[in-house]
Amino acid sequence: MSLKVVTLGSGVCANMCLPGPRRYPPGFLVDLDGQLLLMDVSEGARFRLEDVGYDYGLVTCAAISHVHPDHADLATFLQAKLCRALWGPPVEGVDKLDVYMHEISIDGFKQSWMWRHPEAADKMNHFPEKFNFELQPMRGGWEKEVLPGLKLKAFGVYHGFGQHPALGFRIETKGATIVYTGDAGITESLFANVERADLLIADCGTRIGQEYTAGYGHMGPGQCGMLAYRSQVKELWLTHYIGFDTPAAMEAEARKSGFTGTVKVVTDGLTWEKK
Repeated sequence: MSLKVVTLGSGVCANMCLPGPRRYPPGFLVDLDGQLLLMDVSEGARFRLEDVGYDYGLVTCAAISHVHPDHADLATFLQAKLCRALWGPPVEGVDKLDVYMHEISIDGFKQSWMWRHPEAADKMNHFPEKFNFELQPMRGGWEKEVLPGLKLKAFGVYHGFGQHPALGFRIETKGATIVYTGDAGITESLFANVERADLLIADCGTRIGQEYTAGYGHMGPGQCGMLAYRSQVKELWLTHYIGFDTPAAMEAEARKSGFTGTVKVVTDGLTWEKK
């Protein structure tokens, strides 16, 4: 078994706010023996996949944590997959995509897709002989083997003042477990879903000293560290941060909880592997 996680985007909804390396909006590619799952399909995902050596056309499975635009630029990705299937060579996987998202968000996306493709009338897939995508509804507690040997579990998280239908994901394979919180404020419900993960990719959108339990729904580095410590996680990635705090300060804050595992302040291109 070969399992890899590649960071396509560790940033937020705006760039050029602060000096430093450019970081794109959230996106993580999971590669299990060449089977590709994309977590969050954000702006420019297909170009960033190419930048790290992957053919975006071969992504057959995508999971969207929530539909804020910095996490879900799905229509452009589908359009690219469609045109790739119409004009490119016939490669296995290029003709399909299963998209998993919160059940509440599906109808809204359908309307958005028809706005872009009115010529398709009432059909979502208007070149079915070349390309088909399926919108798969999820809610908290949902689970399915979405790729051979890879089980995807969804759990509800607190985001958007508790009004946004947002999910985190737990990925279980034979060799390792990966958890992606999506955008999430700290709640007790997180701990059970994160338990004993080999890798925790945690939303760290709140600054040091500004952490709170509810509010809009992001965690700070101290809360991420506490989540990793209490859940006995092996490696913690801090992502989706603005950059006002230095990486050293963020790591130090995360370790105040007592967490002694690996901590990384994520930048685009960072890769985790398990063989």
